[in-house]
Amino acid sequence: MNRLTNWIKSYQITAFFIITFAISWGLGFTLDPVLKKGVFLLAPLAFIALCGPALAGIIISAVCNNQPKQETTRTYWIAFLVAWGLSALVFLANNTFINHAPFSPVMVGFSFVLVAPVAFVISMAYSRIPTVKSYLASLIRLRGVWGWSLLALVLTPALVLLSIPISSLLGRQPIAAHQFPEISLALIGLVAVKFFYQLFFFNATGEEVGWRGFALPRMQSLTNPLVACLVLNLFWALWHLFPWMAEGRPVFSPEYWARTYLELVPGTVTLGWFYNRSKGSILVAGIAHAAANTAYAFFPNLDWPVFNWTVAVAALVMIVVDRMWKKLPPDHPAVYREPTPDG
Repeated sequence: MNRLTNWIKSYQITAFFIITFAISWGLGFTLDPVLKKGVFLLAPLAFIALCGPALAGIIISAVCNNQPKQETTRTYWIAFLVAWGLSALVFLANNTFINHAPFSPVMVGFSFVLVAPVAFVISMAYSRIPTVKSYLASLIRLRGVWGWSLLALVLTPALVLLSIPISSLLGRQPIAAHQFPEISLALIGLVAVKFFYQLFFFNATGEEVGWRGFALPRMQSLTNPLVACLVLNLFWALWHLFPWMAEGRPVFSPEYWARTYLELVPGTVTLGWFYNRSKGSILVAGIAHAAANTAYAFFPNLDWPVFNWTVAVAALVMIVVDRMWKKLPPDHPAVYREPTPDG
C-alpha cells in the first residue's frame, strides 16, 4: 500500500487519468441501457461514472495529504445535506420543466439517490482533509471572480449569436432558419433551469473539478498552457466514449475522433483560459462549460462549421493575447505547487 501511495504522490497526472478512466469507463456501460432502454435502476452507477474526473481528483488529493484533519464532521455533513437538497431540486426542476417528466413521490425519492455523487463532490469543499478542502475551495467561491463568472456566462452564447449572421452573410444558412422565441419570464426560467442542471450535472461538479481543477494546474507546472490544453483535450475527448456511444454517435470511426478532437480544441483552450484568468477558479470554468452546453440546447440547428470557426478565432485571440505558448510562473494560482506539512 505504501508503494502505491508513493507512486500516486509522485505521478499525480498519470494516476488522475488512470483513476478517471477506471471509474468512468468501468461504469460507463450503464449509460446506454439508461438512455436507450430506460433501465433507470442503473442510473446511480451512470451518475458515478460521469463524476469520474472529480472523484479521481478527490482521491489523489486525499492520498497526497500530509496535514492533520481539521474541524469536525459536523460542518461537512451540513454542507453535504445542503448540497444534496440543492442538487435534488435542480434535478427535479430539469426533469419537470425541461423533460416534462411526471412529478411523483417515487421520482422525488429516486432523485435523492441519483444526485448523491454530485452532493458528495460539492460537500468535499468542506472536507476535514486540508488538501481536499484547499483543492475544491474555488468550486464554491464567487468572491473575487464575479467579473470572470459573468464573462464565462455570456461568452459562448454571444459567439453562438454572432455565428448566425456570419453564416447568413456567407450564404450558408439564412437568419430566418433560426426560430428566436419571444423573451419572457417563462423562457428565462427555462434557460436558468437548463443552465443550473448543466452546472450541477456534470459540467462543473463532475468534469471541471477534475479536468481544469486538478489536471490542468499540474500539467501547467510542467509545460505551457497551450501544450497542456492540447494534451488534456485528447483525454477529455476520449473520456466521452460511453456518453457519445449512448447518444448514437459513430464512436468506432477514426475520422469521427480526429474531427472531434480538432473541434474541441477551441473549447479546451477557452476553458483553460478562463481557469487561468480567474486565478484557478473551478467555478468560473464550470460556468463557462455549462453556459456553452445551455446555449447549444436552445440553438440546436446551428451552422456548426461556421460556429466552430467563430470559436476557433476567439480561442486564437486568447492564445495570442495571453501568449499561452509561454509557461506560467511557478507562483501563479493556476499552477500546482506541492503542499507543505504546515499547509
